[in-house]
Amino acid sequence: QDSKSLDTYIQSTLSALYPPFEATAATVLWQLFNVVDRLYQGDGLRCLIDFLVPAKRALQCVQRETCAKYTGLIFYHEGWPLCIHEKVVIQLASLHRVRLKPGDFYLQIAPAGKQLAKLVLKCLSRCGQGMEEVVIPEAMYGCVFTTTFLEKLNCERENFPLKSCLLTTGSAVYRTPWKNIINPIFV
Repeated sequence: QDSKSLDTYIQSTLSALYPPFEATAATVLWQLFNVVDRLYQGDGLRCLIDFLVPAKRALQCVQRETCAKYTGLIFYHEGWPLCIHEKVVIQLASLHRVRLKPGDFYLQIAPAGKQLAKLVLKCLSRCGQGMEEVVIPEAMYGCVFTTTFLEKLNCERENFPLKSCLLTTGSAVYRTPWKNIINPIFV
């Protein structure tokens, strides 16, 4: 009974964040199970309390603040900016198997301790070897999906400017120019 209500809560949370859920479910559920296995040793309830609930608050904040400037408009992709139809923009788990190229990056909501989550940008390090993680302060959540955000990060990255955001659908990865992500389509 308890595992059924846990599953129901997880699915309703993810379906609210990543609509249309029938298109994103396989990707976000797989990523969440990956987090449960890797970070919480299979303890779904602990993952829910320590990660998914705070992640939900952070993702809703990103979505609310990003969409505020488009009040009155209807998005063609209802899950934007967290997803674009079946393609997930803000990942729930690290993309361990993906080989990043210079200029590639992805956004992830990551656990940050007990009952905390943080939004991070992951990319190749400035010297081109290894992974760099840039924590995005909560005060900047509303401006992540802008050209200014990436320009500011690129001021510090002369050798490898960031330009392509990685989106996922299942195990497929799409390198997408940032300008294609930050400019939503409306009905």
